[in-house]
Amino acid sequence: MHAAPNKHRYLVTGTDTDVGKTRVTAALALALSSAGEKPTVVKLVQTGLSPGVPGDAVRAGKAAATRYVELARFAKAADPWSASVAQNVSAVHAYELVDTLNSIEGAIVAEGSGGITVPLNPHEHFGNVALQAKLEVVIAVGLRKGCLNQALLTVNLCESLKIPLVGAVLVERWQPAEEGYVHDVTRALQGKLRILGILPFEPNETVSVAEGAKLFASLVAQ
Repeated sequence: MHAAPNKHRYLVTGTDTDVGKTRVTAALALALSSAGEKPTVVKLVQTGLSPGVPGDAVRAGKAAATRYVELARFAKAADPWSASVAQNVSAVHAYELVDTLNSIEGAIVAEGSGGITVPLNPHEHFGNVALQAKLEVVIAVGLRKGCLNQALLTVNLCESLKIPLVGAVLVERWQPAEEGYVHDVTRALQGKLRILGILPFEPNETVSVAEGAKLFASLVAQ
């Protein structure tokens, strides 16, 4: 039996791997909780970790003090398709992930693996999950060289597949970004997608997530 639809159903994707998706996921979930929702953080596919090791779902769920679940896991640090091949097990398919997402009550903040076109299997990627599960996309843009091209390619894919695009969070993932570079990225993205704000460099994840939640206040109030 499928759960009742909720207007707050999101996929957090990135311009690359390790760009701050988990923090953005936690921040969005915390914003939803603060707005009176009961969100579930969903890690669609966790790669690069052995069974029993806490993954991104645990990290984001605890940071946002909300429920969390991981739908699939592979030990190899790679895209889900390559990781499944390395493990000699069946690949993940979009319909499997979508069926589980549709069974979850309330708001959902799903986190992908890397970018939106990272393959699940020979024929599908995370964009297929967003489309079928009716997830709105939030892009975590890691502020480093190359992010602009990847962000614009993500926008183009969402537009071509008619996947709703909420906007982007610019993430100072590794160190504070130069002001001029942030201005250049913002200028290039304006008019193409909504810039929700900047998640500043902050070693303390708890502080970072609390600050990031403020970026989503107007979104979750809609």
